[in-house]
Amino acid sequence: MVGRITEPRVAEQLLVEGHGDAVCLGRQLFADPDWVTKAEQGRPKDIRRCVAANLCWKTAMQGRRVQCVYNPAMGREAAWGRGTLRRADAPRRALVIGAGPAGLEYARVAAARGHTVTVVEAADQVGGHALLQSRLPTRAEYGRIGTWLGEQAVGNGAQIRTGVRVDGALLDELLAELQPDHVVLATGSRAARDGFQGWTGQPVPGWQSGRTAGWDEVAEGSVTPDGTVVVVDDQSDVVAPLTAVLLAQRGAQVSLVTRWPMVGMETILDVYLEWIYPQLYAAGVEMVRDHWITGIDGKQVTLSLVHDPTGGTTRQVTADWIVMATARHSQDALAQPLREREVSFEAIGDAVAPRGTYEAVYEGHRQGRKL
Repeated sequence: MVGRITEPRVAEQLLVEGHGDAVCLGRQLFADPDWVTKAEQGRPKDIRRCVAANLCWKTAMQGRRVQCVYNPAMGREAAWGRGTLRRADAPRRALVIGAGPAGLEYARVAAARGHTVTVVEAADQVGGHALLQSRLPTRAEYGRIGTWLGEQAVGNGAQIRTGVRVDGALLDELLAELQPDHVVLATGSRAARDGFQGWTGQPVPGWQSGRTAGWDEVAEGSVTPDGTVVVVDDQSDVVAPLTAVLLAQRGAQVSLVTRWPMVGMETILDVYLEWIYPQLYAAGVEMVRDHWITGIDGKQVTLSLVHDPTGGTTRQVTADWIVMATARHSQDALAQPLREREVSFEAIGDAVAPRGTYEAVYEGHRQGRKL
């Protein structure tokens, strides 16, 4: 038996019920090569379960080192594999601000080395952008990244406080209470509500006049776009298409606009394209390709054909809401207050520069080893 078997309980059930004579694991062993050992030891909750992100497949198809989205030791076993994580010679106190993938991995690794780690998170749940993606249709498994990292961090001795939004005053309180030797800024990034992206290097003209939101605001539920909605996609991954599906399922009339020749073009390599398109068609989402949003005037949105060098080929659409999945901005506002207080600190993950889950976990792991 083979195919998305991630839990020992399921594997055993398949064998006991006679569905097969053996169980084969593929991607799951990229996520956690100690799956069998942990199963034998009765530690199923310690297994880093594959979430089917398919980064392994994508990197292989690109001819790169095979990578797992939240196992940074994959391919680095000599340096980061089993038995390489040593206890710290001089345990320190660390305050981690932000419980997304970067902050949680830092806490997990640093706590395992004997450091005293406290994590504070503004949201009521850990996970950061992985949690937000998990709230999109058919993306629930992605939330396991934050869940597993958080549970492992706590199991290693870290303390996690949720619902704690740090500003200048609260920062002083935390510094006085915890007396950290080092502060880690893992506050992530947010979608640009103004539609800023690298192609033009500018926000969408007139964005202030319309009702704009980032896809992350939709996922977290802080805004509820309805009526006619234009979703603007410049990431070309799963986020914008699934946000469009979510809004359409709620009753909105949705158009998904991308400057690329196809929606979700990046998902060809991670084999999500054939999974996304049926959802878009079933939800009735209109897909507008090869166009970019070049102006907003209240409810009037201008879309321009990107391949017209004169910029004269345009169409006007009406939108009650415009949802952006374009650039992201690092949330690093606490960096300056930390500098002013002359505190030892560093930024990791999207707080340095917005990237993907893999890069966030990688940096958290690397820096957690360095503390």
